[in-house]
Amino acid sequence: MASPWVEDDEPTDWEAPAAADDDGQTGTPLPYVDPEVAAELAGEGPPVWMGTRWREIKAEHQWEAWNTLRRWVDWFVAEYRLVTSVVPPCWYKHSDLTAELYAAMCMEYKVWEEQAPGLGPMMMWHPHVEMLTARLRRMVDEAGCAKIGRHKEPEAYGDRPAFTLDYDEDDFTAWAGTTREQDTLERPATGVQYVRARVVDGDGGQVAVSNPVGLAASRQPEDVAVVLEMSSSTPSAPRLAVSVADSRDDLSVEWESSPDGHIWGTLGDEQQPEDSSEEERR
Repeated sequence: MASPWVEDDEPTDWEAPAAADDDGQTGTPLPYVDPEVAAELAGEGPPVWMGTRWREIKAEHQWEAWNTLRRWVDWFVAEYRLVTSVVPPCWYKHSDLTAELYAAMCMEYKVWEEQAPGLGPMMMWHPHVEMLTARLRRMVDEAGCAKIGRHKEPEAYGDRPAFTLDYDEDDFTAWAGTTREQDTLERPATGVQYVRARVVDGDGGQVAVSNPVGLAASRQPEDVAVVLEMSSSTPSAPRLAVSVADSRDDLSVEWESSPDGHIWGTLGDEQQPEDSSEEERR
């Protein structure tokens, strides 16, 4: 298509197909970015460790991570006027407080990352600040540091360190090493069929067998029960619902009418219910 802003019919530069680049690929070229500018823009993002699980931050980044988190915590305490019963000076010695504060730092960065007006700060950050401070207050109260005005090491009971579980190793190994599989089997047509599971090794040799389980034939009701109800008594085209208590697949419903409730005849096609989906099978 010729451009109306030029006098000739030659395609303009932006209409012409892009030439192949050094790799033989065609397409719209990306705008040129000076290498120094690109490097500066790349350095504006968060630290490489930020967003990583705190326990998985590499050793060479841990010093920077601790100092960055401390600066953020200092700002957080001053900004929201938090007392030591919420964030004590020994917060870094408590793994639960550190985890909460680190997660909060990552979230606070994320909601302001776009540097544009949005709903994130009001809908995400500030509501969570209230919930966060409530959790911090509970953790600090349980730790007991704020009550005595100094850091308090958690109490250990017996020979185990605090906050460790005394496992029954044999029981755990047996439980964790137990595999579970499920399958669906058909019931027999009549009588009872016994089934069991057999465990074999790679050579097909039997290793163990399970206890047997009996599967009885599906029970069918002796009599077919049908109930008709009026689900909507509208002046025009009232709606009826029929429930058939039987699981057989060879049953169907036919509609009949009677002028007196004694002599019945099949409804004509024009009188048959329009929506047969109202029939229920129970």
